[in-house]
Amino acid sequence: MDNTVDAVIIGAGFSGLYAIHKLRNELGLDVRAFEAAEGVGGTWFHNRYPGARCDIESVHYSYSFDEDLQREWRWTERFAGQPEILAYLEHVADRFDLRRSIRFGTRVTSAVWDEDAARWTVGTDDGATVSARFLVCGQGNLSTPADPRLPGLHRFAGRVLRTSSWPHEEVDVSGLRVAVVGTGSTGIQVIPEMARRAAHLTVFQRTPNFAAPLGNAPVSDEEHAEIVARYPEIRARSKETFLGTDYPDPEPSALDASEEERRALYDRYWETGSFRILTSTYADLLFDENANATLADYIRERIRERIDDPETAEMLVPTDHPYGTKRAPFETDYYDTFNEPHVRLVDVRRTPITEVTENAIVCGDEEHPIDVLVLATGFDAVTGPLMNLGLVGRDGLKLTEAWADGPRTYLGLGMHGFPNLFTITGPQCAVVLQNNPQAIEEHVELTAEAIRTTLEGGHRTFEVTREAQDAWFALVSGLLALTLFPRANSWYMGDNVEGKPRTPIVFPLGATFYRAICTDMVTRGWAGFALDGQAQEISPQLELDPPVSLLLAGLAAQGVRPLEELELDEARGLLETFAMLQAPKRELARVEDATFTGPGGDRPARVYVPHGEGPFPVLVWLHPGGWVAGSIAMADEPCRALADDLGAIVVAPSYRLAPEAPFPAAVEDAQAAVEWAAGAIDAYRGDASRIAIGGESAGANLATVVARRRRDAGGPALGAQVLLYPPIDPNARTESRERHAAGPIVSAAAADLLWTLYLGDPANASSPDAVPMRADLSGLPP
Repeated sequence: MDNTVDAVIIGAGFSGLYAIHKLRNELGLDVRAFEAAEGVGGTWFHNRYPGARCDIESVHYSYSFDEDLQREWRWTERFAGQPEILAYLEHVADRFDLRRSIRFGTRVTSAVWDEDAARWTVGTDDGATVSARFLVCGQGNLSTPADPRLPGLHRFAGRVLRTSSWPHEEVDVSGLRVAVVGTGSTGIQVIPEMARRAAHLTVFQRTPNFAAPLGNAPVSDEEHAEIVARYPEIRARSKETFLGTDYPDPEPSALDASEEERRALYDRYWETGSFRILTSTYADLLFDENANATLADYIRERIRERIDDPETAEMLVPTDHPYGTKRAPFETDYYDTFNEPHVRLVDVRRTPITEVTENAIVCGDEEHPIDVLVLATGFDAVTGPLMNLGLVGRDGLKLTEAWADGPRTYLGLGMHGFPNLFTITGPQCAVVLQNNPQAIEEHVELTAEAIRTTLEGGHRTFEVTREAQDAWFALVSGLLALTLFPRANSWYMGDNVEGKPRTPIVFPLGATFYRAICTDMVTRGWAGFALDGQAQEISPQLELDPPVSLLLAGLAAQGVRPLEELELDEARGLLETFAMLQAPKRELARVEDATFTGPGGDRPARVYVPHGEGPFPVLVWLHPGGWVAGSIAMADEPCRALADDLGAIVVAPSYRLAPEAPFPAAVEDAQAAVEWAAGAIDAYRGDASRIAIGGESAGANLATVVARRRRDAGGPALGAQVLLYPPIDPNARTESRERHAAGPIVSAAAADLLWTLYLGDPANASSPDAVPMRADLSGLPP
C-alpha cells in the first residue's frame, strides 16, 4: 500500500466521513482515513448501551450537504436512537463510497511534523507509517473515556460494562444485581433501561443533574413528508440560531417577565422537550444568576413532583451549579425509575466509594452487593482525544507540552506550531453549544477551503499564528467570565478529570456569532493564519473587549443588518432594544423624572439618587446614539449602576436628535441640562460645587464641548469629564478607523452617515462646538 498521500484523516464518524467526501470526492485529493473501530460511526459505533440516543432532533442531527441524502433518509423517531444513527452513517459511507479510503481497526499512535519535507509522518498501532501533507483530526470530542478511579476495581469478579464501549451482543442482566456509577447524560439514559431489566439496581451518584424531558415520539409519514418539504427552510433558519437548530428565539430577559409569564413559558417548553427550555425561553439564562435561578428553581420543582420519597427527591435536586452550565441532559422515565422498589440511590458525596471488592461496592460502612457494574463515568472530553495522538509539531513541540496548562487554539481549528493540521470542532470552538453535525460540516468545509487555498497558491504550509491563538484565548476567556459557566465544575471548563487544568473549552456565544467570526476571518484572507510563514493580520473582531463581543453576538442572533443599511426608525428602534440587554436594575434611594428648559423648550431628564445622607457629588450623564437615536430609557441601567457605584447623584438629560434638530441643538440642550442641574440639585441632596459631566459615544462628544463652553464662559468649573469613546473628528483618518472600517455593526460608513445627519451643513465640521479636536483644549477639567 502506498504510504504517501495528500491527507490523513483520523476517525470515521460524522467528522471523518464528511472530511473524506470533501477532500477526496470534491477536491480530488488522495486521502487515507484511520478508524480504531471495525466500522464507521465513531461515537455511535461504540456507545451501544441501552437507551443511547441523541438529544437533538433527528432532522437536525444529520448532514445537510447533499439534498438527495436529506430526502431519501427516513427517520423513524423524533430523537433517533443509536442503532438508527449508526445505520444512517453506514448508509452515508456506502452512498458516497467512503469505506475504500478507511483502514478500520487501526489506531493512530503518533503524528510527527517533518519541517524539511513539510509533511506529517503518521504512525499506527500496527507499526505502519504514512506520510501526508495535511492532517485532519476528526476523531470526536467524546471518544476518550475518563478513568473512573474506583479503588479495587481490578478485583471485581463480576462483569464490568463501560457505556463508551458497550458489547455488540445483547447484555442480559435479568435476575442480577446491577450497579450504575455516574449520573451524567449517559447515566440518565442507561439507568431506566437497567431498572427495567435487572432484579435490583443501585445508582451511585456524585453530582445530581438538572434533567428536562426529552419528548421523544415516533415520526409519522405525514410528519416526515413535511420535514422533507421544509428542509431548505429548516436548514436556513438553523443558521440563524444560537444552537444551530430551528428552535424559536428567546425572550430578552427572565427578569422582565412576571412570575406567571415565566411559568407559562417554562411549562410550554418543558412539555415540548429538548434544549428549547434553555435556548427558547430567555436570552439571559446563561449570563445572569438571578435569571438562571428562575429556571433552575422551576426544574427543581418539577423533579420533586416526580419522586415519591422526599429524601430521594432532595438527593436528585441539583444545588451546586446554575442550570445549563454543565451539559444539559434530557430524560425519559429517569426520575420515575427511583420510585421503583428495586432501585436505590446512593449519594457518594455524602458517603464516598471507598473500594470495590469481588462482589460489592463499599461506601463507608455499607456494602452494596452487585453482579454487574456499569460505568457511565464520562469522558476526557475535547482535549483527551487530541492529547492521545502523539502529536509532535515544529521544533519537536509535543502537544502534551504545548497544552500543559490547558488547550490553546485559534477558532478550535488548529494550533500554532502545528502546520497543515486541522482539528475538526477542536477546543474553544462553538460545538459544545451547537448542533454537532452542523458544526462539523462547517469545520470540514473551512478545512477543505484552507487546503484548497494552500494548494492553489503554491504554498507549503498553512498555520495558526501565535498572535491569533493568544487573541482567541483571551477573547474566549473573557467571554466565559461574563457567563455563569465558571460557576460549575464541568468538562466545559476542562475540570471534570482529576489533574486536568481548569481552562476554557467552550466558545460561549453560540453558533451564529462564531460563524460570523469565521466568515470574517476567511473574507480577510485567512486572518490569523500564516501561509509559508507570511502572517495574515488578525481580524479586528478578536481585539474587541469581551462585553462588546457579547453585545454583538446578541445583535447577530437578532439578524441585525449593518447600521448604514437601516432606515432611521429602524436604527432608533435597534438602539432602544439595547435596554433589554442590560443587567438587572439596581435599587436606589430615589429615581425621579424631571423637566428642564433649554433653547428648544422643555426637555425630560431623570435623576438617580444613591442611598446615603449626602450631600452627594453630581454626574450629568449624556446618552449615546450617534446624535440621531438613544434616550433616557436606554441609559437607565448604566445610570443606576453609576449612582450606586460612585455614591453620586446622576442626572440623565435628553437632548434633541438629528436630523430633525441638527447641530447645535444637542449641544445647547446638554449645556442647559448642566445649568439646570447646578441650580436644582440641592433639592436632591446634591452638592452643586461638585459637578462632573460625562457621556458615551455621541454623549461623550457633547460632554467635552459643554466642558469647553463652560470654561470659555467663565462659569463654575466642572470637576471632571468622563468620556467613553467620544467621536472627535469626522475627517480623522486614524489607524483604528482604517483597521475597523468594516465594523462590525458600527462601520466607517455608518460613522460618516451619523456625522452627516448631525452636522447638517458640512461646513459645521470645522466648528469646535461640533468637533472638539478643533478647539483649544487647555484648562479643561480632567
